Amino acid sequence: SGGGPQAQVLDRDGSQVYECRKGDQYIVDMGRTNGHVSSLYNAVWHPKDRNIFMTSSSDCTVRFWDINVTKNQKTVIKLRGSDGKKVSPTHAVFSKDSSMIAVATIDGALSLYPTKGPFIRPKLSNKTAHVKTTETSCIKFSIDGNRLLTRGGAGDDTVKLWDLRNMKSPVNTANNLDNVFVGTDCWFSPDEKVVMTGTSVKRGSGELVFLDTNTFDEVYRFSVGESSVSKILWHPKLNQIIVGCSNGIVKMYYSPGLSSRGALLCAAKPRRRQVKNDEIPTGLQQQVINPYSLPMYREQRFLYAKRRKDKSRKDPVRSAAPDKPLYGLDAHKTKGCSLAAFKSKEIALDTHGPPAEEEDPREVLLKYADICEKDPYWIAPAYGPESKNIYQEVTEDTLSEEPVPKKPMYFYQK
Repeated sequence: SGGGPQAQVLDRDGSQVYECRKGDQYIVDMGRTNGHVSSLYNAVWHPKDRNIFMTSSSDCTVRFWDINVTKNQKTVIKLRGSDGKKVSPTHAVFSKDSSMIAVATIDGALSLYPTKGPFIRPKLSNKTAHVKTTETSCIKFSIDGNRLLTRGGAGDDTVKLWDLRNMKSPVNTANNLDNVFVGTDCWFSPDEKVVMTGTSVKRGSGELVFLDTNTFDEVYRFSVGESSVSKILWHPKLNQIIVGCSNGIVKMYYSPGLSSRGALLCAAKPRRRQVKNDEIPTGLQQQVINPYSLPMYREQRFLYAKRRKDKSRKDPVRSAAPDKPLYGLDAHKTKGCSLAAFKSKEIALDTHGPPAEEEDPREVLLKYADICEKDPYWIAPAYGPESKNIYQEVTEDTLSEEPVPKKPMYFYQK
């Protein structure tokens, strides 16, 4: 589960196997939508059915999902506080035998529901389990299912042990355990004689704290470095503790005598001795060059796909870019033209042939003067063979007449 409303199931290779549907945020009744509409707090697998998992979200619901059904969720639990208003869950978990569901809400309440329902009211609850408006970060069931361990959030800073047979008050409480992260864990040891939790702070180093289960007295405490503790795991078979820190580092702690396999397989191997160049014989210090590693054979590689795409777009051959139009003095050299101009040029070449480069246009027109007089084609057939051309007679009066202006001229005196 991430920061969004849709949980994803990934395989060991990191490929997505299943993704939950997103609900309709405009529906008021969250039981009528097919998914979460707000960010998720946590997601856990069913301890016995490998196809079912549970998610809790800040949209005030807890939902069951089946990876074989992609359309909608299997079950919806709508959470409400003691005043009847909606309340957001901060953590939800199955019991070891999958018979019960424990849900911690932001109003400080701790509620338990049967896995098979009904989900209208909790079977067991404590309305003041932790401080109100604090986010309980973790819930853990014991192996027998009779005890419950909870980790209070920022402002509460406690670890409490509960007996499900009497939920009125906690059996043991440990105070002053800083917790500023929503996901800080708590854990039972494999024999359940020790309780483990981590501390998370804004500045400084986080610590791993071990408490006695019966009395909650501090057994041991050590720092994990300049970071806070976020997630922890005490493996029952390897007997090793895995700690996830807030700076992104995962650390594994083991005991040489009590742990088995795991980190011991790496710790038992001796470190390789680094050979210095002075210890290498003189004949073997020559540099070996692979022919295809030379710059002339090396292909240019780009670290990012965007840079590689931009480089290809600038190449006119690879991008098949059309020729740009020419402007100015080189405009007559352009190759592109319209279809009408191309067909006109083609018809002119077929009819008259290619034009001479150094031919006088006046001489070209005078070639057709004799042909027009002997065989008139355009004007003579319209008026008959006996028609004569009548032109205006030029006299001295016509020469002295001034042409009439097209527009009247007006003169203005200053």
